Amino acid sequence: MGQYLAIGLPYQIFVTPEETRKQNVSLEEVRAEMERTLYYEMSLFESEERENCYAFTLKNEPLKEGLLPFLESFYPKIYTRETEDGNGYKEALETLRSTPFEQWFDFAREKSNYAFQIDDYCTLQYLRIQKDFRPVVRLRLDCLLLYIGDGKIITEGIGDFTRFFKLCIREAFSEHPIARAVEIFVTG
Repeated sequence: MGQYLAIGLPYQIFVTPEETRKQNVSLEEVRAEMERTLYYEMSLFESEERENCYAFTLKNEPLKEGLLPFLESFYPKIYTRETEDGNGYKEALETLRSTPFEQWFDFAREKSNYAFQIDDYCTLQYLRIQKDFRPVVRLRLDCLLLYIGDGKIITEGIGDFTRFFKLCIREAFSEHPIARAVEIFVTG
């Protein structure tokens, strides 16, 4: 086992009411800070209050209309090993093209393709809110895993690198709005 650098797409982000209440932070402050410091395009997400949490969920339209074109552009640039067929990204694209959108998450949950699966180890994010006393709230992310690096990674001191890498992806794929919701994390 080990930890690996990964690229994923958070399709749900959760924060508990207890956490926001304890830190005296509003949901709007959380939303604004996610956009400011995590660089998420929050217009791609809808929010709802559930029984035990607040959930920010990636809207169906950006997923349905934008994910496949983004992956068709992204995968050939990130999966460059000719000998391994890029960890099966071509098969993943073919499956997504031939599968109704409503079944894409079922395909990801099967974990039958390295390039497109639900990641059980997606990250927690600690979000420092820009207000008096700098309160911190913990976010839990559910992610589609789009890439996992070859080889293990040492995790000390990579925060600046992951933020920079995230901004590079946003810039490189700026024509794809869904790229503004991508996350870089360590998994495993």
